[in-house]
Amino acid sequence: MSHKMLTALALAATLLGTAHAQDKIGWPTVINFGLIPTEGSSAAEERFKPLFDYIEKSMGVPVKAYVGADYAAVILAMQNKKLDIGYFGPKSYIEAADRAGAVALVKDNAISGGTGYNSILISKAGGPIKTFADAKGMDFAFVDPNSTSGYLVPLSHFLLDLKVKPEEYFKRVTFAGSHENVVLGVANGTIPIGATNNLDLDRAVEKGAVKKSDLTVLWTSKVIPSGPIAVRKDLPVSFQNALKAALLKFNDAKGLEQLQLKGYAAAADGDYDPIRDLNKVTQAAKK
Repeated sequence: MSHKMLTALALAATLLGTAHAQDKIGWPTVINFGLIPTEGSSAAEERFKPLFDYIEKSMGVPVKAYVGADYAAVILAMQNKKLDIGYFGPKSYIEAADRAGAVALVKDNAISGGTGYNSILISKAGGPIKTFADAKGMDFAFVDPNSTSGYLVPLSHFLLDLKVKPEEYFKRVTFAGSHENVVLGVANGTIPIGATNNLDLDRAVEKGAVKKSDLTVLWTSKVIPSGPIAVRKDLPVSFQNALKAALLKFNDAKGLEQLQLKGYAAAADGDYDPIRDLNKVTQAAKK
């Protein structure tokens, strides 16, 4: 190979390297990834670790996990630019879009249910609550005020379909903090009736925390659009596009199994307009 050709190849390599560097102008040096607390902090980090490792490798940027003490903490952290990416439920996403400039990139494509999931009301199998009517005057647990399946959807069912106010129908209404807390509390008998969703129930069963036979499903909602991974819209478009492309290609078998996913599907902000509408109607019915 001639000296001129070697020089040309070296120049091309330098220009290519410069072009790649320019593509990454403004990218975070560390990707701070927030997770809503559907389960315990260490369990959530462990479950998402294969995805985080994959993002690090694909994007060439280290990933740091943050599990919020509650859903609002994740929204606030993104609002304060302490998070670059967040895994949200639909209701926490619309709050993050409104307050933190979050933009949905991809959404869960679950092993059970695909790109949708269901809110459920559960009680202990073999216990005194076999129908919703049996729950009158009992203690009830939602998950979190920013949870879709653990608050908004069951609340709308109470107010709009059943025409009952939870604080009047139940003896006491509490927030358990995570879906796993509701599932375990009901299975252990410390929560008589609670709201969660089919996916988090499946995850608890898959982990061996409960058996499906421990619980009775009293009600199942219509399909809810699955939760998105969202990015702050003020981050470079090149970063957003690269991240979306990487997430859509995530196919690590173990990682997907831990997340109970077939993969990720493309998401758009408009996918969550039905949740915005439901939120407005439910808030109006609360007054």
